[in-house]
Amino acid sequence: MATAPQHLDDPAPCARHGRRRRLAGAAALAVAGTALVGTGAFSAWDATDSATGALSAGTVAVSMVNANGGSFSTGVSNLVPADYFYRYVDVTNSGSATSTFTGSVSASGALAGSLQVDVATCSVAWTTVAGVSTCTGTQSPLASGTPTTSTPLTVPHGSIAAATAQHVRYKVTFSSGASASLMGAAGSISASVSNTVVGTDRTGG
Repeated sequence: MATAPQHLDDPAPCARHGRRRRLAGAAALAVAGTALVGTGAFSAWDATDSATGALSAGTVAVSMVNANGGSFSTGVSNLVPADYFYRYVDVTNSGSATSTFTGSVSASGALAGSLQVDVATCSVAWTTVAGVSTCTGTQSPLASGTPTTSTPLTVPHGSIAAATAQHVRYKVTFSSGASASLMGAAGSISASVSNTVVGTDRTGG
């Protein structure tokens, strides 16, 4: 049987054409493999953990308790110029956190402006023997001044830790230069304390 004559215009097959076909097939397989990965052909492993910390709010409270067997509300009569008397209280931080305390001493009536007030603390309870007041520990002044009806004396008690008492003494002196017009006059004196808690970094617990 005679073979068909080869036209001179037909390109002869060669090794280069076969290599191109193989490369094209490999590229098609690569694309197909990528599609399989994109559609979840491989699994993913996940893990989850958690932590919980308990929180509670603190309490803020203060109490002024008469100390040294006396009462701040006990009155004094027949004052004459240069007379003085003491009053003692324990300022206690009855809250759950360290707080900053500020006090106030106010006077009213005709004697307001004629009473010198000196406030001090003692690291231990004050000692009073036969009317003599002493501090056997460390004594620290807090405030000194003459309160008037409109301007009370501010007393910076400072920072007091929770469940801790500050031993405070008030010394009240009737002015040595009091006018004779004050004879028989009346008045009163009172003290108060308040506290403030400011937030701090509690990262450590």
